[in-house]
Amino acid sequence: MGHALSTFVGAVGSVKDLIQLMVNMCDAFNKPPDRDGVGNHKSIGHNRDRLIKEAQQHMGMDAVNHYNFIFCGPTKGGKSTLINAIRGVKPNDAGAAGVGINEVTHDVHCYDYPGLARVKLYDAPGAGTQSHPAATYFTDKKLYAFDCIFLIYDGSFLESCKQILEEAHAWGKPVAFLRTKADRLLDDVMYNSGIDDEQTAKEHLYVQIQDAFQRKVVAPYGPHHLFMVSARQLRLARFDEIAFFEYIRNAAARRHST
Repeated sequence: MGHALSTFVGAVGSVKDLIQLMVNMCDAFNKPPDRDGVGNHKSIGHNRDRLIKEAQQHMGMDAVNHYNFIFCGPTKGGKSTLINAIRGVKPNDAGAAGVGINEVTHDVHCYDYPGLARVKLYDAPGAGTQSHPAATYFTDKKLYAFDCIFLIYDGSFLESCKQILEEAHAWGKPVAFLRTKADRLLDDVMYNSGIDDEQTAKEHLYVQIQDAFQRKVVAPYGPHHLFMVSARQLRLARFDEIAFFEYIRNAAARRHST
């Protein structure tokens, strides 16, 4: 299903599968990329490479030896919570990304990935706020400097998300969508529909999200990956967590082979 129209992966893996994937990821990220992450895309013009390198230098980003992923999207979308879960830390742990009821991420922050020294995870402030307007968000946060953009998709596909996606296309930067808080969504489906069987409720949930994603993203912008994940239950691999980590591992392979 990895090459379906929206690449929306609904298969539920096991914890054993996830552990094996983590081992494979260690192998994939054990050596530096074969190129600097600039790439070659002509739609921005001849200044593209210079702008990317300047942005990477400004942020202190090592694009030669590291794989750099940024998480962005609407405020309160669960970006920081997901990064903490990926790193295996809790909100109160030292070095954890800040989380809270109100917006707590005001600048782009870089976090290490324990066990994968070459992987860097960046947490961006919520897009479309007064402090971080949608019109200039992509350039303000220098999203064009990253290897891959993970865009939080909450089902509404706000104007800020549209602008991020459109500008990423113009820069030739890959974008993958994340539907976070999947465990809560599943609970809502079971409660609202009266379905007691979790697998049946999950199938209903996937259909609902897939239909909306097809209309709002795939139809106007073309195929994109969409992963439904639960930060609170990430290691249980109840949703698309295995496919999500596999996508990250494949990003390393692209850097090695191109």
